[in-house]
Amino acid sequence: MPTRLFEAIIFDHDGTLVDTETPDFLACQTLCREHGAELSLDYWAATIVGGFDGYDRMFAEIIQPHNGRVSTTQLKQRLRELWTVNLANTALMPGVLPLLRQLQGSGYPLAVATAADRFWVDRWLTHFELYPFFHSISCQNDVLNNKPAPDVYLHAADRLGVDPSRCLVFEDTLIGVRAAKAAGMTVIGVPSHVTKTLDFSEAHAVVSSLAHVDLKWIENVKTA
Repeated sequence: MPTRLFEAIIFDHDGTLVDTETPDFLACQTLCREHGAELSLDYWAATIVGGFDGYDRMFAEIIQPHNGRVSTTQLKQRLRELWTVNLANTALMPGVLPLLRQLQGSGYPLAVATAADRFWVDRWLTHFELYPFFHSISCQNDVLNNKPAPDVYLHAADRLGVDPSRCLVFEDTLIGVRAAKAAGMTVIGVPSHVTKTLDFSEAHAVVSSLAHVDLKWIENVKTA
């Protein structure tokens, strides 16, 4: 059997496996409008999604200049309320289940590496019954530094027992792409509905959807 290019495959969670980003953007957009501010998709995709301090930046840069009386604590509470409404429409990203089934059947060790906390990831991996596909889940709780630092990806590789250079990563944010590259991994950009306007040239390759990825594609991936 020919030697595989990669020994393990790692997925980001939000926007890569599960479309939590569309309802999150709608919640953030509603919050901004409640305080007389407009939130552009480009700003949200480049500044908020995938980062650990994105919401605080949105509060400080978009909302509080319009309404300086509202506190960060108040904004976080209202955002949680809006999430509850919008997350009812959360769905898997296209192509996720067929790809995971194929990769599992081929014997690839699979992991999740996410900037989100474990409670959040547990919620969706349980809801969509994805846990059986993965050998390891690495979250912000597991590392000292969150994305764009490489820590969570290095943690995932260590848990899998695979050298980072032999890991293939699928990511939908620029912050995530930078984290995976800093870990020494090959990273494929998979722009989501809300990050598709961003420049993913930092990724080793880009694919429009996981629906276009299969075992043959992975074993013959052409990277820049």
